[in-house]
Amino acid sequence: MESESARIRAQLTSQNALSFIDEFLFAFPNANLYLVGGAIRDALLSRTMHERDYDFVVTHLSPSHLEAWFQTKGELHLVGQHFGVYKFMPTGFTSKDISFIDIALPRTERVAEGSLGGYRDFDVQSDPTLPIETDLARRDFTINAMALDLRHNMLIDPHNGHVDLSHKLLKAVGQPEERFAEDLTRILRGIRFASELGFDIEPETARAMNTLIEEIHRMREVGEKFEYVVPREVIGEEIAKALSRNPVQAVQKLIEHRVIEILFPSVHSILQKNPTYLQPLSQIVPGELPLALTLLFRELSPEQVREAFDFSGLNTLPRGSSYRTEQEQILWLISVLQLSLTPEAIQTMRASLFEKRFFNGKGMMLIRCLEILKEKELAQAVKNRRREIEARWLVDHDESIAPLLSGQDILSQGIPPGPEVRLLLDHVRDLQLDGKLMRREEALRWLKEKQV
Repeated sequence: MESESARIRAQLTSQNALSFIDEFLFAFPNANLYLVGGAIRDALLSRTMHERDYDFVVTHLSPSHLEAWFQTKGELHLVGQHFGVYKFMPTGFTSKDISFIDIALPRTERVAEGSLGGYRDFDVQSDPTLPIETDLARRDFTINAMALDLRHNMLIDPHNGHVDLSHKLLKAVGQPEERFAEDLTRILRGIRFASELGFDIEPETARAMNTLIEEIHRMREVGEKFEYVVPREVIGEEIAKALSRNPVQAVQKLIEHRVIEILFPSVHSILQKNPTYLQPLSQIVPGELPLALTLLFRELSPEQVREAFDFSGLNTLPRGSSYRTEQEQILWLISVLQLSLTPEAIQTMRASLFEKRFFNGKGMMLIRCLEILKEKELAQAVKNRRREIEARWLVDHDESIAPLLSGQDILSQGIPPGPEVRLLLDHVRDLQLDGKLMRREEALRWLKEKQV
């Protein structure tokens, strides 16, 4: 344990953004500083994280002294006025470089009166004199309930999280049903952690998940309307992260722990009739979230897809989030997959229509879907026609082909704005992609002759 603590400490020392650690310990010899949570877990697993979050807990120091000192070292924002949580950005860094660092006082949590399991339904109290073990006792899973005492280079692990890490086991802190009933989002967090890390879920923890997952749709009255206890955006983010980070494990655990049944009943209905329906998702690699969702919903109607996005919160993730997938993109991909195309249809398809379907980012995803779904002849027909057009216009697969004519060219011939402009542009594009018009002059001549 001592060697692992020293290794983690050395990793922290090598991070310029964390240079405040030694300065803080020197400035406040009677205070303690602990690294807690996921950063400890990931360091013990020797994971390389591009966006590692750092969470620190400070004991035996008043909030006023903490605030005054950290404000001299960078930007500090109090985000939890009643429970002492700060966001800290060291001088010389921005949110483009690193995530804000959490600095907190040790806390206790008590389920609020009338709680229905919402992730904010807690009465939280901070107290600088609390021992770190008290703070760790409120956390969700044992692998997240460890702390590194940075003054003494000692790992504090009251719930044997280190042992569970070595056994690749996800286990709730304390009584699983009580822990999940306090905050129902922990069920989805647990599935995400287990799938992302490739861990098994401890049997009692798994049973509690399966028992309580139905409560994820619990509602409460707020004012004159009803709202979900667990916000849809929280559910959507956890599902998206799981499917993006380890799609194979995620799909398996989402089925095993009834999440597909509860959140995606239309997919569950298909699985009841065809247990192999989700096998194609086993070929997806991390980072292919749109592909995962396309294959997950591929046999649903447009109405069912929209319902699935609404019900699971997948359409509530903020724009700019790496886990946001546009619903309309998935609907478009599914609509093409459901056309039951043949290799012959690909060869005879209008060139402009073929381009719209198979000559963009969505087109490449369609090809990948076809290959995964074992439509190899169809996928090969698409790739063959793409290659013909690319070779004709001397472009790589990720390059666009500049059009010979624009809408303004059409209008300049006296044709009024309207559907005819689009029809003529598509016709010219057909001839261009098929190699029958290769230069702008030829296209203009064709257009003039067309109007005679």
